[in-house]
Amino acid sequence: MKLLRNSTVPGLLLGLVIGAGFMLMKAETPVKAGAANSNDKFSMCTVQTTALGETEAIFVLDHLTGVLRGGLLSAQTGGFTFTYLRNVAADFQINPATPEPKYSMVAGPLNLRASGGNQPANGVVYIAELTSGACIAYGFAQPRGRGSAVPLEMVRLDGFQFRESVK
Repeated sequence: MKLLRNSTVPGLLLGLVIGAGFMLMKAETPVKAGAANSNDKFSMCTVQTTALGETEAIFVLDHLTGVLRGGLLSAQTGGFTFTYLRNVAADFQINPATPEPKYSMVAGPLNLRASGGNQPANGVVYIAELTSGACIAYGFAQPRGRGSAVPLEMVRLDGFQFRESVK
């Protein structure tokens, strides 16, 4: 019994040392997190747009108008190179007489495949609205080039009902 106990402790210590060595040699995975904040009048969130985190976009949703606006911030220039626009109230079929639509917005990573001339960003914006009971995912392009004075249209990717509509 004493022999078994004496061989267990050194084996455990050797395992800990080998495990710690593997952890030190393993490449670190960078942590990337978007930020989101809101109140009853507007919501905003950030989206990492490249896998390397070189650029970031910010989106602001005006709850009073249902208009989503965004900008792509370039790490190279330090300025907004592209802007984005989408009327999400139309997507949620919000009645203009609705006194106060209740929106919530967050962003997440998603590596979409390119299907046209522009490369899609590696992130999406998710917006939910309480009275319609719907949640919709929006994608956006990350064009290569100098920028554009005209806002680019955000693309509705898909959506689902998370509750019954209160209309």
